[in-house]
Amino acid sequence: MKTINIQNILIIVFNILLFASCESMLNPELDNVISDERVSSNPQIALGLLNTAYNAIPSTYTFSECTTDDAVMNDPQSSYIRMVGGSWNSLFDPLANWSTSYKAIMNINQFMKFLPTMVISWSNAANDSAYRKRWTGEAYGLRAFHHLLLFQYYGGKDISGNFLGVPYLNRVISVNDDSWRNIARPSYNVTVEDIANDLDSAIMKLPMDYVGTTSPIYGLKNRSRFTKRIAYSTKARLYLHAASPIYNNGEYNRMYCDSAIKYSALAIGTNTIGSSYTNQLFYNSDSPSTTEIIWRMNQIVEATTDIDMANTIEAKNYPPSKYGKGQVNPTQDFVDAFPDKDGYPISISSIYNPGNPYLNRNKRLDSLVIRDGGSLKGIVINTAKNDSKDGIENPGATRTGYYLKKLLRPDVSITNPVSGKKNIYPIFRTTEMYLIFAEAMTASKGADATYIIGTTPQSARTVIKGIRRRSGIPIADPYASNLPSTEFMDLVRNERRIELSFEGFRFFDLRRWGLQLNGTVHKARITMSGANPEILPISDEPRNFTQFKYFAPIPNAEILKCYKIVQNVAQ
Repeated sequence: MKTINIQNILIIVFNILLFASCESMLNPELDNVISDERVSSNPQIALGLLNTAYNAIPSTYTFSECTTDDAVMNDPQSSYIRMVGGSWNSLFDPLANWSTSYKAIMNINQFMKFLPTMVISWSNAANDSAYRKRWTGEAYGLRAFHHLLLFQYYGGKDISGNFLGVPYLNRVISVNDDSWRNIARPSYNVTVEDIANDLDSAIMKLPMDYVGTTSPIYGLKNRSRFTKRIAYSTKARLYLHAASPIYNNGEYNRMYCDSAIKYSALAIGTNTIGSSYTNQLFYNSDSPSTTEIIWRMNQIVEATTDIDMANTIEAKNYPPSKYGKGQVNPTQDFVDAFPDKDGYPISISSIYNPGNPYLNRNKRLDSLVIRDGGSLKGIVINTAKNDSKDGIENPGATRTGYYLKKLLRPDVSITNPVSGKKNIYPIFRTTEMYLIFAEAMTASKGADATYIIGTTPQSARTVIKGIRRRSGIPIADPYASNLPSTEFMDLVRNERRIELSFEGFRFFDLRRWGLQLNGTVHKARITMSGANPEILPISDEPRNFTQFKYFAPIPNAEILKCYKIVQNVAQ
């Protein structure tokens, strides 16, 4: 009789409660294990294996942007400060996800082993077949997604110059199985193929979306679970990543770009760019009709006690005057990425005034960043150095002259927690798909070639203009309209930087593009006298990726355990 260890079963039971109702739970055997037979005969317990893979998906913001040119942490004990100072290595990695994702993958494979013979006691044979089909599709999709998380982070180059992917586990492997020792990293392209194949299997078995309120199998109550649209989105992200210059001798891989175009367009379908820009989608998108959010986990309910409130995103990032810790501080470099209100970069703008740098700027700046004279909760925030609470040179206040505003609910009181406040962590958004489309089109076909999205021919230029138009830039948008195709990629990347800011993309984007990582980041020292703000380097946090730079270090424990796994090159 085969068995599963009780540690996994405890996780399973917890996830059953999270993802599905259950009238009764089976107790473990006296020897601390549950038999395969008991698991396969109880679909609710077996389904818990799949649900652990959902729970292993990141559901909170890591703010990895604080290791890039977009932000810094004001906490001197932050592991990110140590990371950017040259300590990122196989023994110290604050962003490591090797263990988490591979544990999820092993649970998925265990679930897939049980699924073909699982006794599903539903109301009729048709429901039995439909559930089995959907669960199979979910398993394939989740296995691919977790491998993509690993691939994005650990895919890289070995000391001989070979580009390698990550081990693709598609079967159950016992911890006592000697095959663990023989696991090796395949070539980069083989991992791309393996992920794509699992996603193709998912696509064949899943609905495009979950809709309606009547079907227990395909209704809205399942909307946090994998779908065909999510599989398309995963393929789009996969192919854009694989197409990127760092993995292709400094150029984009056009074949992968064409696949990214195809699957981003399929993921978008008939969803439009939208006509207005809002920060509220990160905390006010519970409506099933919201097409911007393609996939998210269940909403995170805000704390109702002082103890829990201290761990919320608002408590960590509100300015001190609002009883927050102001931890994530956008840099001057990030602020300078925002164009003027007409869409021109401030470096060539005729209406940008360095003496009044926030006048005539694109409205996204004040939506995403709290700057000197900006506001939060309708109250003006001053970040000048002589402000007694929020000023740049005060202990515990901003290190850059800026505070984060994106993602934060403006209706949360840190000192008086109120129930019902929720935050959303989106995994895929329609805007990301449009930006994938624009980048891949520009790289493969130029800024003005068209491809059908839904029923409408779209080009990289029309997509970028649409994204900029909803942020208040005039419909004519002369800068984006007249920019030569050869220079258009810089605009695409800048729009991606702004639109997807603080959602966990910049860390990966800079690396896959092969851009400078060790450059100086800057702050704005602002005075109350009305003089021009000084733009100064943040001298106490030099970016010094010396040991590992573009490719993340594989954990040392895995190198020791699996002797065929080779480490990424340090530089």
